[in-house]
Amino acid sequence: MKTVRSELTTRRMLALTKAALHDTTPDDTLFINADETNWSEVFELSAAQGVMILSFLGAMRLPKELHPPLKLKLRWIAGVEAVEKKYQHSVEVAKDLSARFREHNIRMMVFKGLSLARLYPVPYSREFGDMDIFLCGKSAEGDELLEKIANRKSKSKKKKVNISEKNINYSYKGLLIENHHTFIYHAYYKSFFRSSDLEKTLLKMLTDAGIFNNKNTEAFIPDDESVLFPPPEFITLHTVLHLLSHLPTNIVLRHLCDLVVIFKANKDKIDFSDYRNLLSEAKLLKVTDALIFLSVKYLDLSLEDVPPFETDTVLENRLWNDMLNPKVPSLPFEKRNLYNVVINNFKLMKSNYWKYKLLFHGKLWIKIFHYIITRLFTLRTVVK
Repeated sequence: MKTVRSELTTRRMLALTKAALHDTTPDDTLFINADETNWSEVFELSAAQGVMILSFLGAMRLPKELHPPLKLKLRWIAGVEAVEKKYQHSVEVAKDLSARFREHNIRMMVFKGLSLARLYPVPYSREFGDMDIFLCGKSAEGDELLEKIANRKSKSKKKKVNISEKNINYSYKGLLIENHHTFIYHAYYKSFFRSSDLEKTLLKMLTDAGIFNNKNTEAFIPDDESVLFPPPEFITLHTVLHLLSHLPTNIVLRHLCDLVVIFKANKDKIDFSDYRNLLSEAKLLKVTDALIFLSVKYLDLSLEDVPPFETDTVLENRLWNDMLNPKVPSLPFEKRNLYNVVINNFKLMKSNYWKYKLLFHGKLWIKIFHYIITRLFTLRTVVK
């Protein structure tokens, strides 16, 4: 069932999220007459948009008399504590796994969720699921080690790892570990124009930083002697590409929050002209500019922190409305059987054709078909 949120509920959620992102105080006038129902709507919208923790941290910056009702506050706190506990566990697992790989002369780089979380004012406020790792040219050797120390999360029979496999999942100490052999690894990216060039660019960024294919595994361990993260150029480009890979289904506010923190953190560390040229060559600059504009407009990302961008009011409004009120809502978990998932995905394809046109160029229908078929294969892990 489709849920349409009121404008005031959205404004309240944005006020709380921005306060947590920028270490400011939310506009308390928005909450003077907020009752239990209003607060519940803010909570549900925040959860749906992936900013439940950020909105709670923002709510705690309000005067106490404007805090959410106690019952909801306690529910919110329970959710926050669970996420914080998972984050701390993820950090410890990353340290442990990194040390195990170093013992075998393998460098482990963590990217995506945990890497982005450290850029947030409160790291655990950036919610994420599994741990994404890259073993810097030794993925096959790493898979062999993971086969010994972790549980393979795959329906296929165990076999010797082949370097042609794009990524393999393992369960280690209760956390899903995704070992990536490449970065442009499935239809979400593969259908991008010049995707092979984007892959080469990401690898070159790691090579230039001394991370990829460097035999001295001790040379680039960070000062905290724990976990290796990507350089700023890589984080910025990969985060944008990952965000765009979610566009054909649906992006959420958390994705825009990622843009806010990476641009704030990296504004003086990357060449924005190179970044824009890369996206322009991949024919992804127009949609990326629109998403940057939305981050500026709705999340107060400073113009001083972002590269120059061109505006397109029609596209920006369409993306924003789709993000908050998608025509095809997410399928409830309890209804995720194979039939419903297939039907839901074809509805998404029809509804989101305009987004495919933004991302995929050339033989569009072939690329869409490739995207859908690959996605259906990956859905085996999410259906009953």
